Amino acid sequence: MKRLKNGAKPSVRRKTARGAVTSPSKATVPSDAKKRRNASQTEAAVDLIRSRIIDMSLEPGSKLDEPLLINHFKLGRTPAREAINRLIAEGLVNIFPNRGGTFVRGLDFGEIGEVLVANQLVESVLAQLCRFDDPGLVQDLEEIQARYTGEVRMKSFLGITSTNQEFHLRMHRSIGNALFYEFALSTHRHVRRLLVLVYKMENTKKSLLESRLQINLNEHLQIIDAIRHSDRGALNELLPAHARQTQTRLQEILNDKTVPPLSLDRLTSDIFGMMPFSKATRG
Repeated sequence: MKRLKNGAKPSVRRKTARGAVTSPSKATVPSDAKKRRNASQTEAAVDLIRSRIIDMSLEPGSKLDEPLLINHFKLGRTPAREAINRLIAEGLVNIFPNRGGTFVRGLDFGEIGEVLVANQLVESVLAQLCRFDDPGLVQDLEEIQARYTGEVRMKSFLGITSTNQEFHLRMHRSIGNALFYEFALSTHRHVRRLLVLVYKMENTKKSLLESRLQINLNEHLQIIDAIRHSDRGALNELLPAHARQTQTRLQEILNDKTVPPLSLDRLTSDIFGMMPFSKATRG
């Protein structure tokens, strides 16, 4: 290979089938850029659809297919297909071939019971294994709590549940067990949807909602204080009790004589005008 007068090697070029000369580095750029663009679109699509499932804009049991995502959410075919696959992996969407497609995961009493048990399990384990010596843990929790307080003031149920999930997962990350963290992440995604339902029910009585939100704020502060002082005994009491609050609140709502009898189907239908939840949609 000839060298230039300054000693540098000439740039290597290759011929195409028709003899055109192209630069190998430039030839791969469009493909890489397209992959990055598709990945970015898919991530945005997953975030959007996940939020709509959690806030119940996409109702439990409703069909979720490519035409809906393409026409209603204005997604490309590839991001729509990949988003559905991601949400299936997350457990928020189920495949029912005999019913002709994919559907948003149901939310009947059985499903709610499973979410409540899983949540109490992960928080009980967290109370025992949370590492007090994790650098920056208390500072991070205080920063998340400040944003959580802002979401509470705005009564943004999606924002409240998002920062609440972030608050708990920051503690789970301190454990250093990737498998258990994935289980906690999956559980809190389902907890978010249940909490939105509970908040909407409580929102029919403003004073009830205000008191519940204040309880959550106070319990978060107590959890941070227990971690700050490395108080394992206090944390073992606080986190499981905090997880049980969701179950307690739901039971109180359903037992309230001012709302319809103990039927989640009727209650959600009457309050939100949603389709009844069916056990056939459970995964």
